[in-house]
Amino acid sequence: MRKTKITAWAVLAAFGGFLAVGPGLASAQSKEPIKVGMIQPLSGPIAAAGSYITNGAKIALDRVNAKGGVLGRPLELIIEDNKSDPAETRNAAEKLIVRDKVPVIIGAWGSSMTLAMMPLAAQHGVPLVVETSSSGKITDPKTPGQKVVSRISPTSELEAVGAGALIPKLGMKKIGYLAVNTDWGRGAVVAFGEAFKKNGASIEAVEYVGQADTDFYAQLTKFKAAGVDSVVITDDAPKAAKMLQQMKELGLNVKVLVTGGSAWPDSIVQLAGAPAAEGAMFINFYNPYDFAMAGDPEASKAYVDEWKKRGLPWIGIVEGMRGFDAVNVVAKAIESAKEPTAAKIHAALKTLEARGLYGLNKFDQNGQSYCNIIVTQVKDGKYSVVAITPSAKLWEMSAAK
Repeated sequence: MRKTKITAWAVLAAFGGFLAVGPGLASAQSKEPIKVGMIQPLSGPIAAAGSYITNGAKIALDRVNAKGGVLGRPLELIIEDNKSDPAETRNAAEKLIVRDKVPVIIGAWGSSMTLAMMPLAAQHGVPLVVETSSSGKITDPKTPGQKVVSRISPTSELEAVGAGALIPKLGMKKIGYLAVNTDWGRGAVVAFGEAFKKNGASIEAVEYVGQADTDFYAQLTKFKAAGVDSVVITDDAPKAAKMLQQMKELGLNVKVLVTGGSAWPDSIVQLAGAPAAEGAMFINFYNPYDFAMAGDPEASKAYVDEWKKRGLPWIGIVEGMRGFDAVNVVAKAIESAKEPTAAKIHAALKTLEARGLYGLNKFDQNGQSYCNIIVTQVKDGKYSVVAITPSAKLWEMSAAK
């Protein structure tokens, strides 16, 4: 299990972050970092996504600490590698809670990984800020551990709401669905299946693939034989790119929609090549080309500028924003709590309202936030926006239910 500790003592010192509040122990305690746990896949088949999110979190951490930290103390990220595995995720959470005594954890990318650590976190009363996972189970009150969850990423159901109205306009009727065989993929098939049905389309064939698979010819050949006019993909960006390349090779020339927010036009053009990517559509939650589209335009610009300054891979910027928003949400919750204890941070998250890159980050009675849903497309080899359902609109729809 790889662990990383990140602080910003030098940065804080430059900004006056270590002013003593009193002699002796009180002064020492005031300078101690506030620990924040983070669990991401830093090795294994989805390590690229985990590294992007971690880099986004580091950018937010440095911004918070450069402004003096929280409650006069620096934040410290203690990062654990879950190796893209649910069991490793639970082990990482146990280390963070029992050994490192963190009062809050961010994580853990995949839905199956997040679900694996929820019961343990609830047992210890440690709140979880979920930055990526989209399975509806995570914020379902019947799920063990749900009570400690605050999720800033959307459910697959919310994605389907945002994209559903486009289905008739796009002429999607007969759909082949290719999804990763995890809680995320299985949940997305159900959620989008309902949205398709409501909008006059149907899933003709579903094929599930392993997390480390790279050969999709058999599944795509079945779709071609079934005469589908569209393919929907729920998987990470590198695999989605492989699927598009193999569709091109097989002559499966149909409409494509990639869900989940991790794949976006720029990443797929680079990974799959412009010819294979052309016309493909994606459900995203952040537009790095239009700062005004974010809930906090100033933060959006600062994030993009710093990402470029650090020389980080441009194709990871849409994924990295998840870590950026998560750290900012945690920092604001700790500030509101007035004391960095698990119970007080959890209580603060329940009433928190913070504008970020996702949109308006606040939580309903089940711990779910409602972010911007942006449908994008590769058009002439470049990024284009097809449609937007703003965070505020989804909150209005939720209130009207």
